[in-house]
Amino acid sequence: MSSFVLKIIAIITMLCDHTGDAIYGHLTVFNIIGRIAFPIFAFQLTVGYKNTSNLKKYALRLVYFALISQVPFSILFYILTDSFFSLNIFFTLALGLLAIFIYDKVSDKVLKYSSIAIILVVAELLRVDYKAWGVFLILFIYLFCPSINKDVSKKRNIINHFVFILGFLALCFIRFYSQITTSPINWWLPLVLFTYLPFIFMLLYNGKKGPSLKYFFYIFYPLHLLILDYISLIFFN
Repeated sequence: MSSFVLKIIAIITMLCDHTGDAIYGHLTVFNIIGRIAFPIFAFQLTVGYKNTSNLKKYALRLVYFALISQVPFSILFYILTDSFFSLNIFFTLALGLLAIFIYDKVSDKVLKYSSIAIILVVAELLRVDYKAWGVFLILFIYLFCPSINKDVSKKRNIINHFVFILGFLALCFIRFYSQITTSPINWWLPLVLFTYLPFIFMLLYNGKKGPSLKYFFYIFYPLHLLILDYISLIFFN
């Protein structure tokens, strides 16, 4: 399964999620399907980090699209919650990229882990999409996903499979733990399972890029939000 195929799955499920928000509000079956999207985007960020020839340019691209996406994201978020205070997914990805970079480049363990902890706190305080959990998931995928860490010993590869499959499941439960007492089981359990489902796609990743439509995936995010803002204003007003 190539990066192109994974990105198509991610944008389709993301579109389902946001369309459900815009038309029906939260929580519907569209949102459950949409849980598939973010883990794939997180995985693709780690692939991008591994393969980019210019990390600075890659990071600036994320920040640039984070800024241009914020207004349409805030409008949709306000329609749903009556609050503007939340930052879009590109900010989450940018912080995740920074966390990976620090993990790789900072040799002092105290400085490394304290810096990553600060990033997680910042993600929580700024209320980026998926908050600290989203940033931590990116780092977790980078460290343990077998498709990312292929150049390891056989023993290490087996350990990575074990940690990745069970650790990812644990993170999915943690993500929705607070909803156990507030959401019916027929909603809570599918949210967990559909968030976990992308681990299969990650393990099936074949290391190939596929057709190159790089900027399409970046532009699609703010563009589809603008369209959904218009639709949501029609349905909610």
